[in-house]
Amino acid sequence: MSLKRRLLPAALLMSLTAPLFVALSTVAAEAVAPMAGDQITAYSADATLTKDGELQVKETVDLTAGGTTFSRTLTTRVRSDAERDRTYELKDVSATVNGQPAQGFQNESTDDGRKLTLNVSGQSKVVYSYTVDNVVADSTEGRQVSWPIVQGFSPSIPKATLSIGVPFATWVTCFAGRTGSSLPCTSSQLGESAALEIEQNGVPAGGRVTFLTGLSDQATVQANAQYSTRWTLGRAFTVDKTTVGLAVIVFGLGLLGAVGLWFFRGRDAAKVGEGAPERPVLDGADGPQFAAPDGIRPGQVGTVVDETADVVDITATLLDLAVRNYLTIVEQPRDSHFGKLDWELQRLHPGGPELLAYEKALLDAVFADGDSVLVSALGPSLRPRLNLVREQLYSDVVTQGWFNNRPDAVRNRWTTAGVVLLGAGVVLTIVLAIVSKFALVGFAVMAAGLVLALVGQAAPARTARGAAVLGRVAGLQHYLANETSSDLPQSHRLEFASRCLPYAAVLGLTEKWALEIAATDDDDDPDAGIGWYSGPENWHLSDIGESLSNFVTSFGGSLTTARRLFG
Repeated sequence: MSLKRRLLPAALLMSLTAPLFVALSTVAAEAVAPMAGDQITAYSADATLTKDGELQVKETVDLTAGGTTFSRTLTTRVRSDAERDRTYELKDVSATVNGQPAQGFQNESTDDGRKLTLNVSGQSKVVYSYTVDNVVADSTEGRQVSWPIVQGFSPSIPKATLSIGVPFATWVTCFAGRTGSSLPCTSSQLGESAALEIEQNGVPAGGRVTFLTGLSDQATVQANAQYSTRWTLGRAFTVDKTTVGLAVIVFGLGLLGAVGLWFFRGRDAAKVGEGAPERPVLDGADGPQFAAPDGIRPGQVGTVVDETADVVDITATLLDLAVRNYLTIVEQPRDSHFGKLDWELQRLHPGGPELLAYEKALLDAVFADGDSVLVSALGPSLRPRLNLVREQLYSDVVTQGWFNNRPDAVRNRWTTAGVVLLGAGVVLTIVLAIVSKFALVGFAVMAAGLVLALVGQAAPARTARGAAVLGRVAGLQHYLANETSSDLPQSHRLEFASRCLPYAAVLGLTEKWALEIAATDDDDDPDAGIGWYSGPENWHLSDIGESLSNFVTSFGGSLTTARRLFG
């Protein structure tokens, strides 16, 4: 192939791509070229330290403005050490443009300084005047004066010339460059009459020139430097002897207060007895009969024991009403061998003044929609009614003289106080975290509030009468847990075990006494029932142990799903 034929494709490619290269080069050149803006052509400053420790500053700036306004920011907060910032105070700030008061001059506060804005256009001579306080500080090397005199300019400065009068100055040093730079200035020297002569070539945009000079012992000016602690999360939650010690003291006082309140207000009025076996049997003309200690009812037992009217107390009360012939429980036949168990509750007696208020309220709540109801359908219908049962049960234990105040009201007061203290601790933690290093003290107050709320759960106090009843209930529990009805005549065992069952249910012994009832089945024939409980066709009394355990679980679950039961 000839040289001409080899070069022809290359020439064609270059001719096609040349315009593209030209366009790209133009765009790149435009991107690199700086936009026209403000320019500073000369800068000088004169400053004098007064006998009051204030630095009076006058800055002259030769400016070529690129727009109609010009702004700079004087920083009044600079980093001093790892934990503190040094702060300065600016006052008497003013500006002139070409010898006249600056038009549109604004002196605005920023997070760390003052933003100065004025109207200017074209080539102008801008003169800033201000006084800065807090420039004198004590150090290990003696008293010193410092201030970042050149600062806050967006354009770069080709050369800065500074003359600073500091009486009794003994040495001078200077740093220049961007914020935080430790590069020395181009020149800095101590002139005649203790004047500082400083020059810096090329101050970058946003750069600073900071002078530092020492004072002799003859200087009468006093140190006035001010510092403010820099906020950090670690400092707010400082862990040291002081903060931890104070937090421990505050928490200890809170804990002592909560325990003291419980000791004086939350304890039973008398010591609970050891609970010797309490045999609930009364011998009469018709033979031995069940007799609860002090005539206490199952629902009352549960509330006296744990100071709470809960699901177990309601379930035990329903069983007791059934045993006492106010209703009967009819076990339904399963749809299949593995079908769900269900029971029909049938009301036998409306109940009168012989019933306690909470018992009547429960009976009316269960049968509010008719004289028969399936346990599986109870949940939705009971929801709006059970709070009344609970209210009546709490009022009843006060009426009986076992508590001076309703246990739920006592718990609510203590819990509310604990929550309020917890909330106060949260607010205190936030405030202390913002203004100091003692945020841990706020945590201690929060912990004290939590302890108060928890202690309040045990705060309901039984009266002396209530403590005595609790002792007898403990004796009844001992009997039900360890004794049987085997020592009773066969003819009385079924009724006795049935009367014991509701008390056993509230004390966690349902299965044991259900089996006591089942043990009275002395033949293999199907049973029609025992009056208050009956089963489907071919049901045997010997099966009642499992049947009753399932009923208690199912009815209690129905109450639980009907919640908000107690709230």
